[in-house]
Amino acid sequence: MASTTTMTSPTPPSPDASPLDALSRFVRNTFLLQGRASRSEYWWWMLTNVIVLVMLRIVAPLLAGDSPSGEVLIGPFGSGFLADLSLLMLYPSGGPTTLVGTIAAWAAVSWAVLTFIPGVTVAVRRLHDSNLSGWWALLALAPLGQLVLLILAIRRPRLEGARFDSPLTSRSISR
Repeated sequence: MASTTTMTSPTPPSPDASPLDALSRFVRNTFLLQGRASRSEYWWWMLTNVIVLVMLRIVAPLLAGDSPSGEVLIGPFGSGFLADLSLLMLYPSGGPTTLVGTIAAWAAVSWAVLTFIPGVTVAVRRLHDSNLSGWWALLALAPLGQLVLLILAIRRPRLEGARFDSPLTSRSISR
């Protein structure tokens, strides 16, 4: 007699993810393109990203007596690369002039670099949850594509999206 044991994605979407749970999943699934991410997982990550950017680019320089570092840009993958939607724009008088301002500017750049890949993968998994292929993420390269992807991230989950929870392992056990 043969039986088949199949393990599905280790992290099915969590529709009511708390902020801490969502960020834990964001980090834990950094390189995972399979599976799905719920709306709460995706949007808690986006809110956290915006808060970190505002703190690093606006608040920290102002508290240090420096001019803010310009605008806070977001996109469907977070900040940094392929982020052309301006959330907040301040016109600084130049670059940072204090040590705190310089450190905050470098921290903002580091944040954007470190969160780019997990930002892409959580966006792809969010598309999967609404039963769309991850290839839709390439819309970010088109004019207005980033806005379209952010709107698609709002879509409700679809049961058909479970097709993206492909098995990690599948093996037959003979007895």
